[in-house]
Amino acid sequence: MTLIIGILPTAFFGWKIIHHSSGFVSPWILSFALFLIMSIVGFICTPYKYILINTHLIVKRYWRDISIPLREIKTVGIISDKEKKTMWRSFGYSGPFGYFGFFRSAHHTKLRVFARRYNNWMMLITVDGKKYVIAPDDAGLINALAAQIEHPESLDEPMENMKTKLRRISIKVVIALCVFAPLISIIPTYREPKVICDAARFRVNGFYGIDILLADIAAVDTIAWKEMPAFPLRTGGVSLPGVHRGNFRTKDGDKARLSIRSGSDPVIRIIDRSGKAYYLNRKDPAETRRIFEK
Repeated sequence: MTLIIGILPTAFFGWKIIHHSSGFVSPWILSFALFLIMSIVGFICTPYKYILINTHLIVKRYWRDISIPLREIKTVGIISDKEKKTMWRSFGYSGPFGYFGFFRSAHHTKLRVFARRYNNWMMLITVDGKKYVIAPDDAGLINALAAQIEHPESLDEPMENMKTKLRRISIKVVIALCVFAPLISIIPTYREPKVICDAARFRVNGFYGIDILLADIAAVDTIAWKEMPAFPLRTGGVSLPGVHRGNFRTKDGDKARLSIRSGSDPVIRIIDRSGKAYYLNRKDPAETRRIFEK
């Protein structure tokens, strides 16, 4: 899970950086850097020892020990393999050094996991409802804990209704998509795309860019922003305040590809031999003129 979460997104965004910028940033370097950071965080935050004294259970870590007063523990118990299989990480680390962070399961929510291994998992529930999961080398620690707390209770709790759980998860997923999907599209939309013009073709990188052979260009000129036709229909692309990128159509059904900033003069107009129009400009008028002259 750590490899997938760490490497795949950085590889994708690294590729985007290479594809849409003039600099060279290797996606594998980004992936390795992120994975290295996650490994360091995992090393210092996962436990390496548990110490049981008369008043506290201490979870030893290289960064800030966790101390749990025994008088606050009301429940101790072993987590079964069946229960463990239903657990998933909501925020934290799972890797070669152990496990830490917040986890969930079919029975329990907001589990604070500080485990150094995958077996001997035991749960501690405090009087204020906090749930800790530890995994000592010696499973006999649970007996020592049970002997030192005053009134140990059963660990069994009724399983949450599966339909209710799925409904809650589905709502969270939908909310997350509604919030983050537009945010993800905003960054590349407002970024000025890279323009490449060589002896054979004219290309504008980015989402809904332009790629046309010079031999297929019938005409090219510049017009004022106010001279552009109206495009009431967007057939594919993104329109945000001040920027429009993608495929559009006029009221008469004429197709066009836009990569423009609203209100910026001049606008480069390219017409290919099929009659399709391409419109391009930059926020900086001088940059637009340099592209046109090239």
